[in-house]
Amino acid sequence: MSARDDEPLALHLSARDDDPVEPLPGDRLEPGLSSKPERPARKEPLVDVVDDPLQLGWEKPAPNWGKRLLWGFLTLLAAGLLAFQYVWFHFDEMARQDQYRPIFQQICPIVGCQVPTRVDISRIKSSNLVVRSHPDFKGALIVDAIIYNRAPFAQPFPLLELRFADLNGQLIASRRFKPSEYLSGELAGRGDMPSQTPIHIALDILDPGPKAVNYSLSFRSPE
Repeated sequence: MSARDDEPLALHLSARDDDPVEPLPGDRLEPGLSSKPERPARKEPLVDVVDDPLQLGWEKPAPNWGKRLLWGFLTLLAAGLLAFQYVWFHFDEMARQDQYRPIFQQICPIVGCQVPTRVDISRIKSSNLVVRSHPDFKGALIVDAIIYNRAPFAQPFPLLELRFADLNGQLIASRRFKPSEYLSGELAGRGDMPSQTPIHIALDILDPGPKAVNYSLSFRSPE
């Protein structure tokens, strides 16, 4: 056999490792073997590769004016309700204060409320208190005193409280008098005590006894 005769056989038997081998019909592939060709590994390294920057687009949302106005209105409404409740429960106290009274005097005729009379019992004083035996009735006393309203405004006449005590300060007798009981003459039936005006009062009472050597006059609110 010559060399020429061997060449076709050599060509048939030569094969490259990279060429895929197709299975014959009826052949079974062994596990771990794939019929697909493997991708050749990249031999050249990736150099000078620069990723494009990621562009994030953001726009400021348009303000929701309707919701803002609604929340603002609800906030003002809640604050107004709280203020109304406070004024409602402290009306008499606030209406007697100098800084708020003019406001209530303008509002009350409109809404139908009545401004309470100002009362400051601490500004009512007494002087010239004298207790003596009644000249016409035995076992009775006459109490004379001068009372003043030192407040810069008129206020209701107070209740008078007369107290008797012994030498040790032990209370023996006491009594309260309404304005109708101690006012007489032109002041009888008058409701307000004028400011800075001395008023003389005279009271007829029963004698509490010889031990009642100390006495005092105080004032109580008529309300």
